[in-house]
Amino acid sequence: MRKLLLSSVLLISFIILIISSQSSCKKETITNQVTVKDTVFVCNPRIAGLWEGTYTVGTGFPGPPGTSFYFSFHIYPGGKFSYKSKGYYNGSYDYVTFADGTWTLNGTSFAFSDITINAAGGTNFSQTGTATYNSVNSSLTNGVITNNGNTETFSLTRVN
Repeated sequence: MRKLLLSSVLLISFIILIISSQSSCKKETITNQVTVKDTVFVCNPRIAGLWEGTYTVGTGFPGPPGTSFYFSFHIYPGGKFSYKSKGYYNGSYDYVTFADGTWTLNGTSFAFSDITINAAGGTNFSQTGTATYNSVNSSLTNGVITNNGNTETFSLTRVN
């Protein structure tokens, strides 16, 4: 009888072990969250390149005040630039003037100074200017050029 009791206890223990091991196993779906980290590089403004637009003469310049002419800047890396503009001279609105100078950019504030190379009438002169730089739409707006006490306005858009 003792053998039977011992066998029964062993059999019951074995059955409990099997049942408990089977009931503790279940299929689980584990969902892992993945965090994606983006790196955004903020580059220096792309101000170097060719800019085209117009300038409008004020009083004190040859030609009627308020007349607009072609104007272009070629802005080079390192602070140098040159410009080309059409203007009024000797009865013609197609006189082309060139200038070389330097530029700076501080935030959105663009500034330059230059000396004309072949100004109308053969007199070269120094001039300074400022404009607001917009890197989103690649524009120089609200531009003002001052020379010999005269003022012109300009706006340019980057074309390459």
